[in-house]
Amino acid sequence: MSDLFQLQNDPAYLSSNQYYDSGNLSARILIHQKFSTGTLPWYDFIFDLARIKPGMKVLEIGCGSSALWRGTMNRLPESTFFALTDLSHGMAQDGKKGLKEDRRFGFLAMNSMETCFEPESFDLVVANHMLYHVPSVREVLGEVTRLMKPGAVFMAATNGPEHMIDLDLLQEKFSKKLAGRHGMSSRFNLVNGEKQLREFFNYIELHIYPSDLWVTDAALLTSYSYSTPVVIENLGDKGKAEMTAFYKRRINHYGGIMIRKETGVYIARLS
Repeated sequence: MSDLFQLQNDPAYLSSNQYYDSGNLSARILIHQKFSTGTLPWYDFIFDLARIKPGMKVLEIGCGSSALWRGTMNRLPESTFFALTDLSHGMAQDGKKGLKEDRRFGFLAMNSMETCFEPESFDLVVANHMLYHVPSVREVLGEVTRLMKPGAVFMAATNGPEHMIDLDLLQEKFSKKLAGRHGMSSRFNLVNGEKQLREFFNYIELHIYPSDLWVTDAALLTSYSYSTPVVIENLGDKGKAEMTAFYKRRINHYGGIMIRKETGVYIARLS
């Protein structure tokens, strides 16, 4: 399992395998969009915290498929500029789809530990569920503070150590090859995140997103499982039909599968 956690922080593996394009990420996003028990959609939760105003310059590191902004397009000010970056060229290209005609957005494939932007360039920097993937959280945070204007805000979304543990337990019941804890957020999570932020920021607050999952589609849950490193590395393409049948039996018996979540957003300022 230690090798798996190393892969989850290996830029070469992430950009050429797990996040070669937006496919794996989109499979995971879809489950949260369709089966969340929260009363407020995740993208609106983030947008409300961001407090984006006209004329602001916003940077997102690890933008993925740009779903965060496509989900709030009707709320974005016309005069705001968004620089969306991702380590993966394929992910950056997928993120550009659907937004390339919108002049508010620019896209770059870029390492978040060493960007090409000038100091004090941005009013808001966003890291949406990505800091736990980087080789050095400390280096990324140092780069983020370099890029922030005076009074700027940094937003970092992440998960808790028990996030989706119910899915871990179900996968282990399906196959002993999937035994163990599979959470990807151990390097930067809701428990250890504040301590790491304190080295760089004077003001930090944590906002918990109240939501779990009640999943009623076995095939989509299988797609989610097969988008994760633990299943990809241990099962490959084998067992998809069997896993779907396994999930479907539980859904038929209980009406759905409850998967508890632990998700939140740190808001940090230099002063």
